[in-house]
Amino acid sequence: MSSGDDRIWFPGNPWPDGHRIARFEWGGRLDPDVGLRFTFELESADYDADDPPGLEDDDGDDGDDDEWGSGFESSKTAWRNFHRCGITPAMGFVVGTPDEPLDFEGLPDRTFRVDRPEDVARLDDEDDLAFHIYLLGHDSVADHHIRFPAVHAPFEFGVEWAGRIALTYIGDEELRHTFQVRVGRAAFRGFRVPDELDDGAADRLLTACVRDASLFRLSQSTATRRYVPTP
Repeated sequence: MSSGDDRIWFPGNPWPDGHRIARFEWGGRLDPDVGLRFTFELESADYDADDPPGLEDDDGDDGDDDEWGSGFESSKTAWRNFHRCGITPAMGFVVGTPDEPLDFEGLPDRTFRVDRPEDVARLDDEDDLAFHIYLLGHDSVADHHIRFPAVHAPFEFGVEWAGRIALTYIGDEELRHTFQVRVGRAAFRGFRVPDELDDGAADRLLTACVRDASLFRLSQSTATRRYVPTP
């Protein structure tokens, strides 16, 4: 879930005050090849949701030509054609391994750097990235900086997230553009267990990759097995 104050910005686009986040979910998964990964799923409100009623399109002058150029992507009409932004997990990002177990109490002291451009250049498949993005079509997103700066309760944190975007839908592979996310309070939903791990293997992996495995219990109340925070 998301509060009304949570926002996403695309600096230089026609809405300098950004866009409301309609939905934000923070989850995770067990990766038998690595350890523990976090995942985010974000959906913005419609790009023009905060515009006054009846406001007609502009010619793009509200945008910053240095950031989004003078073409279609600086026009509100173009953005409206794609309705809203969605960011979904691909691989997610690694947060705990047997060599460096995840400590939730230490999250505010960490900044996760994910999909550095030099690493992305060596990938053959976009499904190997941490995230997919739908922005002005199905574009690409990388070079993330992710922080959890505020602790509200056990497993409830603020999220600050910045990254870079390539408009691959129109054939531009360069990470020319940026985004910023601020979520005031997000609750961790737990680590999903992949089908290839039985309960015993999943328990061993979780125990090796998190500081205190007793903080989690295996939930099988739905078709998906998940380690969820213990009440």
